[in-house]
Amino acid sequence: MKKKEKKIQDISGGQIVLYQKKVEVRLVQNTVWLRQEQIAELFGTKRPAITKHLANIFKTKELNENSVCSILEHTAADNKVYKTKFYNLDAIISVGYRVNSGKATQFRIWATNILRKYLVNGYALNERRLKAQAEKIKELQDAVNLLKNLVLLDSVSEETKGIIQIVAEYTRALDILDDYDHDRLAAPKGTRKKTAKLSYEEAKEIITAMKKKFHDSALVGQEKDNSFKSSMGAIYQTFDGKELYPTIEEKAAHLLYFITKNHCFVDGNKRIAAALFICFLHKNKMLLKKNGMRRIDNKALAALTLMIAVSKPSEKDTMIKVILNLLNA
Repeated sequence: MKKKEKKIQDISGGQIVLYQKKVEVRLVQNTVWLRQEQIAELFGTKRPAITKHLANIFKTKELNENSVCSILEHTAADNKVYKTKFYNLDAIISVGYRVNSGKATQFRIWATNILRKYLVNGYALNERRLKAQAEKIKELQDAVNLLKNLVLLDSVSEETKGIIQIVAEYTRALDILDDYDHDRLAAPKGTRKKTAKLSYEEAKEIITAMKKKFHDSALVGQEKDNSFKSSMGAIYQTFDGKELYPTIEEKAAHLLYFITKNHCFVDGNKRIAAALFICFLHKNKMLLKKNGMRRIDNKALAALTLMIAVSKPSEKDTMIKVILNLLNA
């Protein structure tokens, strides 16, 4: 057989040989098959050396002989057909890393460079996915860290139970997300339909009724500025004719967040935020699940509102995602 060699420049400035060798091969079952004498020719050695290396490969269980060896028909030089042992690409490569010859050395250089190329290119192709995965993990860690903030509060046992409930609900939400989004903490699809609007005037009536119900002081619900009215209107904002928060769940989540974080009142901010969150969900027929259970129970709602209160402004997106996942758990 005619042999070909082609030299190329490596990155260090030296010379390496691109491994090229013409050998008749047989393609069966999506792999290459060679006889022992062909393998010997390929690597520039004698057949006994190939026989010895194959025996050692099978003895050390590097490869299973039954998996890499097959009896195939071969037409010999006398034009007669004989049944002959052929070895597939896995066996050929293993032998190539054992043979002590110039051609085998060239093969190893070539194979190593091919492997390096695939590794580098494979990483380049998957770099974006790897970075995205890292962001997912960081996002999850951020949410867990937010939960840890609650431990710093002087909370009573009922609040601690609420924290546990938050974790449980949050875990179930992640399990749902895992089915389609590889464990990423993301905003699930919400309910898109015409929203029953909760107006500023209605919210004021609800606050007044709450004060009577709970015999609160005059400071509860007393607005400090126009931030409450602004918070109520913010969930219905539009940009270029499109709603910024198009789903009912997104509006509810931002309502709870805005009123809790904006400190619109002299006193009672967290209670009012939680109450209006409940009223908004009820008005839009989203307070209960189809089985009649509340989407977020009393303890979970209290813990969630506290968690928003102690969160940093930079954690807003994560907090909103937590609320949305709980609403869709």
